[in-house]
Amino acid sequence: MKSPKKVVVVEVEFQGALRKEIGELKADMKYQIGTEKAETEAQISLKENEIRMKEESISLYKDEKKMLKEKRKKLNEKEQDLSQIR
Repeated sequence: MKSPKKVVVVEVEFQGALRKEIGELKADMKYQIGTEKAETEAQISLKENEIRMKEESISLYKDEKKMLKEKRKKLNEKEQDLSQIR
């Protein structure tokens, strides 16, 4: 299994690649007509949705990481309290 930090880096890089593709598609739209333009708009929409999903995934990962960090801190505090009682 990959380390979570590497996964986030890969996701961010993938988002950058998608944004670049979107830019290229938008540039191509200048020279398209009718159906081609509609297909390109659909591709752009799909890529933008994929970026949003990746952003949500990264956000969830960061939130979970923060929660686990806080939980570990509380457990360490509890361990110290218990060791003082003994």
